[in-house]
Amino acid sequence: MSTYKITNITNTAGKRDFKFNSELSIDYVDNMVKKVIAIKPGNSIYLNVQSLPLSVHRLRVKGLITVTEVSPAELTKLIEEAKPKTKAKAKTTIKEDEAPKKSGRKKKEEE
Repeated sequence: MSTYKITNITNTAGKRDFKFNSELSIDYVDNMVKKVIAIKPGNSIYLNVQSLPLSVHRLRVKGLITVTEVSPAELTKLIEEAKPKTKAKAKTTIKEDEAPKKSGRKKKEEE
């Protein structure tokens, strides 16, 4: 199984081009189930398949997508970068003279 990065490049096409900023769909078979993925302009997806499907080849020949093979090391690096990082909470102490002050307005008491 190989991992491929598929990028929709219709956003870089000419403004008067027929497929300018169009959403593309890719059909592929995964474990005897046909699946369809939609790719928005400028976005990328990662597809883990044994060989590229025919729909990908058609779009690549038309110049609507770019396809690059991603190594397992690059893939793990990308996954680690995408994970949210936890921030260390710094302890803050408030001194008595630096305590937040209450507003000078007094509430009106209803009689």
